[in-house]
Amino acid sequence: MDHVVEPAAAPSVGVVLREVPRDVWRFVSLDTAVVLAGGGGVALVAHVWDDDLVREIGENPELNSAFEPGSQYGAFGVMLGGSFAVYGVGRVAGHRHMAVVGADLVRGQIVSQVWVQALKFTALRERPDHSNQRSFPSGHAAGAFATAAVLTRHYGWKAAIPAYLGATYIAAARVHDNKHYLSDVTFGAALGLAGARTVMLKAGRYGFQVAPAPVPRGIAVRATLVPALR
Repeated sequence: MDHVVEPAAAPSVGVVLREVPRDVWRFVSLDTAVVLAGGGGVALVAHVWDDDLVREIGENPELNSAFEPGSQYGAFGVMLGGSFAVYGVGRVAGHRHMAVVGADLVRGQIVSQVWVQALKFTALRERPDHSNQRSFPSGHAAGAFATAAVLTRHYGWKAAIPAYLGATYIAAARVHDNKHYLSDVTFGAALGLAGARTVMLKAGRYGFQVAPAPVPRGIAVRATLVPALR
């Protein structure tokens, strides 16, 4: 008898979007508290260099061209659009795993940004360039690190290296552009990691229906992705 486990079926758009409110609620947990406590500790240490780093960047504008794309790539609209694109290509091409990755990217972006915006309008920290009072935490950093965490979970260290380098570049660009302090992006990164963990590691992500299926030389095991039962 053959024991073949097929990839999970791609979740529908309805399944993905129905999980989002649950993700936002599941974000409040001990696991998230541990991640954010670590991120908060790093941000607290980074806060010591916030003003010094802003002054240093202002006095050394040579890297303007190198960091300019970072703010564009890390914007929520770009991140979410790219996530939906991965999901859409996976669905159209019949690539189940790619569609699941895209679904996790979409959910990770949304849950992270919900909590980022909630904190922004609570903290009301003024940006280094004085443009508004929504500096803490960084939404760009949260989105970039949520993406990196999802890709690492699905593809391992080969994806982790470029993904986290890219996320660090986006976070550094926001500091360089005088839109965030160092502590803003470090805590934003922690929020992104916590959002990705909420989507991928906690109960209720998706459920599986497992059933035998005939194949030419025996019996296979078919696993199908379905909305988790509540």
